[in-house]
Amino acid sequence: MDKRILLIMTLFVIAVIAIGMTTASAKPRAKKACMDGSDNDGDGYTDYPADPGCSSRNDDSELNPAVECDDGDDNDGDGDTDYNDGGCTGPTDNDETDCGDSVCEGGEVCDVCVADCGLCDSCSDTDGGFNEYVQGTVYGIDEGQNYTHTDYCASGTNLMEYYCIGIQWLNWETECMVGNQTGTCVNGACV
Repeated sequence: MDKRILLIMTLFVIAVIAIGMTTASAKPRAKKACMDGSDNDGDGYTDYPADPGCSSRNDDSELNPAVECDDGDDNDGDGDTDYNDGGCTGPTDNDETDCGDSVCEGGEVCDVCVADCGLCDSCSDTDGGFNEYVQGTVYGIDEGQNYTHTDYCASGTNLMEYYCIGIQWLNWETECMVGNQTGTCVNGACV
C-alpha cells in the first residue's frame, strides 16, 4: 500500500475518532422547567399546560410570582411556603394566610380574621365626645375585651366624663362650670 494512502487513511480514522469523542463528551442541553417532566415547584402539577405557573413550554420556572401560593415565598411569615402552607388551597390561591389556625400572621388583621387576631379596638360615645352637659356612655372593644363606661358624678360639683379619641377611650374628672359659676353634677351631667 502506498504510504500516502496509508497516511490519508490514518488521518481519516483519527478525525472520525476525534469527532466521535467530541460528540460523546458534549453536554446535553438542559430542558426548560415547564417541559422537563418534573414538578419543579412541588405544587402537584407538572409542566405546561398543567402547571398554572407555566405560561408556555419555554418557561424557565414553574413558579408564578404574581400568585402568593405559587411564588416561592413565605408571604404570611408562618414558616411554610406556597402549596405546603395551610393557607393555600392550590397554586392559583392568592392568599397564603390561614384564618382559623389560631395564629395572627401577615395579611390577617382583626377586621378580616377575628378568629386569629381578635376583635379590633373601637370606641363609640353616645354624647358625641367630651360633653359635660349630657350624660353619655362610651363603649367598644379594648385589647379584645368589650367595655362600657358611663359618665357619673364624682362629687356634688365634679363630673367623671368618658369620651373617645379615635378608637381609644379616655376619662377626665372635671369641675362642673355653668357660665362663670361652679355648677353641680346631677345624674352624670353638669347642670
